[in-house]
Amino acid sequence: MALIAGAATLVAGTLAAVGVVASSAYHGSAVAKEIPLPPLTSQFQLATTIYASDHKTVLAVLRGPELREPVALSQVSKVMVTAVLDTEDHGFYVHGGFDLRSIARAAVHDVSGQGLQGGSTIAQQLVKQVYLTPSQTLSRKVREVVLADRLEREYTRNEILQAYLNTIYLGNGAYGVQAAAETYFSEPASALDLAQAALLAGMIQDPNGYDPILNPAAARIRRSEVLSRMVYYKDITQAQAAAANLVPLPGAKPPPPSLTGTNNYYVLQVKNELLGPGSPLGSTYAERYAALFEGGLKIYTNMSPTAQAAAEAAVAANTPANNVGYEEGLVSIDPADGAVEALVGGSGAAASQFDVMTQAERQPGSGFKIFTLLAALEQGYSVYDTVDSQSPCYISFPGNNSLLTKPINNDTGAGGGVITVVDATANSVNCAYMRLARQIGLPNVVSMAQRMGVSEVTAADAYIPSMVIGAIAVHPIEMADAYATLADGGVYHAPSFISSIVDRSGAVIYRGDQPGKRIFSTQIAAEADVAFRAVVQYGTGTAAALGNRPVAGKTGTTSHNVDAWFNGFTPQLATTVWMGALKGEIPIVIDGLTVYGANYPASTWHDYSAAVLADQPVLNFPTPKASLVPPAKYVTSPALVAADVRDHNYVAPPAPTPVYVPATTTPSTSTPSASTPPAGATGSTGTPSGSTPPAPVPPAGGAGPAGAQPGA
Repeated sequence: MALIAGAATLVAGTLAAVGVVASSAYHGSAVAKEIPLPPLTSQFQLATTIYASDHKTVLAVLRGPELREPVALSQVSKVMVTAVLDTEDHGFYVHGGFDLRSIARAAVHDVSGQGLQGGSTIAQQLVKQVYLTPSQTLSRKVREVVLADRLEREYTRNEILQAYLNTIYLGNGAYGVQAAAETYFSEPASALDLAQAALLAGMIQDPNGYDPILNPAAARIRRSEVLSRMVYYKDITQAQAAAANLVPLPGAKPPPPSLTGTNNYYVLQVKNELLGPGSPLGSTYAERYAALFEGGLKIYTNMSPTAQAAAEAAVAANTPANNVGYEEGLVSIDPADGAVEALVGGSGAAASQFDVMTQAERQPGSGFKIFTLLAALEQGYSVYDTVDSQSPCYISFPGNNSLLTKPINNDTGAGGGVITVVDATANSVNCAYMRLARQIGLPNVVSMAQRMGVSEVTAADAYIPSMVIGAIAVHPIEMADAYATLADGGVYHAPSFISSIVDRSGAVIYRGDQPGKRIFSTQIAAEADVAFRAVVQYGTGTAAALGNRPVAGKTGTTSHNVDAWFNGFTPQLATTVWMGALKGEIPIVIDGLTVYGANYPASTWHDYSAAVLADQPVLNFPTPKASLVPPAKYVTSPALVAADVRDHNYVAPPAPTPVYVPATTTPSTSTPSASTPPAGATGSTGTPSGSTPPAPVPPAGGAGPAGAQPGA
């Protein structure tokens, strides 16, 4: 109360309403004594920075309405500290937290209705900004003084000055000298020179009025005033002030990285993941939002700058200009751990923040055949088995006879005879796969898709036969991840965008490392690789070939060419490219050319993979163990015979089993025909004669069977 009594004595001679003033002051003092003083550092809101996988490339800076970046007092240039003290509180290290004369002067103006005036110490300014409202009344002024006194009792002068320098608003959303130094000069506070320091110190009084970008004339005058004060206090010479006055003011600079580029589909995915349920940043949306935009986090992603640049270049080069709305998307995954290395979600986040590769549900066409093939291999079938490919195929499925009235056709037209599963995959023969799926059961196809991470497939889809050739819409990233599972030898890793998160103290609060889950054996994966390699060797995906680098994959094209895909992989990388129009079911026709997965998407995949794998070693796919490959057989059974009501060729005459040899060996001098099923092929357990080495070679010249054309 001694403080209040002293203030009242000073103003008694000039105030007729001393009783009112004393009452207001007493009330303000009492309230101030009850206000808690949380740690000064608890008030800071810090921007979050998102980095690429190299931990250096900044992808985006996420912040709330305020930009703060606190630094230690030792990290602020000495001339900046001097400029602030000379301008705002030259006696900071001498006087206490308040000035009785300024209180008396404030009281006079308050009672006269003119409002309070300046004269606050740095401690008082800090209290006003951190603990109090900006209202200009005597009671608030007294609370300010009392809190300033308490502040100076609990903290050292350096701690108070440090907090002040980190708290003051300096325009353009920048709070604190570090944020301001970066905003106006693209430099840290430690590098501020005399001219820069004088400008910022002058802005404390009126950040908007003295904004060097919006009000350069006023900013120059105010900078000159600060320099004059520094000369007055003998901290600089007149010559130094004159030189600083000649320095040009800073101009507008580009905004920090934000959600404006194609690559920021990746940033959008990271942001959505961390704001959504299951986020490591909190159990409620408010907690997650505060942590992400105000928590000062460092988020390290799995985006490879090299891969992302290659992806953007390939998509841009291979997406033709059009006024229909056709666009391409690409997502690329490291099979070893599920890390998403590149993502192009469409035409650009600036135009639309809808990411087709992670958010859209599109029919995958024949790319979905991977699940039928793997389910068949899991049941003991082989890629060397033969199957009837006759088209159209009228097949009854349990619970659904729709194909008896509306049959499935091969994309290349009627017929095809009996072919191997390898050729059925290479040339994307629909009817061969429909019969294979009927033989193994649609529930097993559904199960395989679900185990490999396809979230949109449900048990009810086991009653939809067209699912086999891609009638069920899926997320493109999940197709990429399914092929990544195959590339990793049957181990599934969920797609991962975030590698780790570090909080403002430097502690790691999240790691994205997740153990993989084995879905099928390495032997099954190696056998499937044989079929998917044939797609690129001589089938529908030859445009994706990368010279001597082994490549496997699958094209996909939906009905009426509305969606076109290429899902390709090497042992190091799995990538899916999608092309289509998001606005309605629009067939893709460009310059008179009907688009299939075999042309534009396969070419985009090729260009991207050639660039990103250029410095990577050439790795071979694993070879199936010949002793574990089931004897080749004709795919049939009484149930399939009964269901395939028109064209099942189970009574065809026998023929020798096709013999496939690895490309590194000398081919057999005899080339048995594959046009008819083997002897005894009336059941699913027939055992034909002959051996079946594990890896096929394409026919001479790299061409597929007669009549094969790019298709589904």
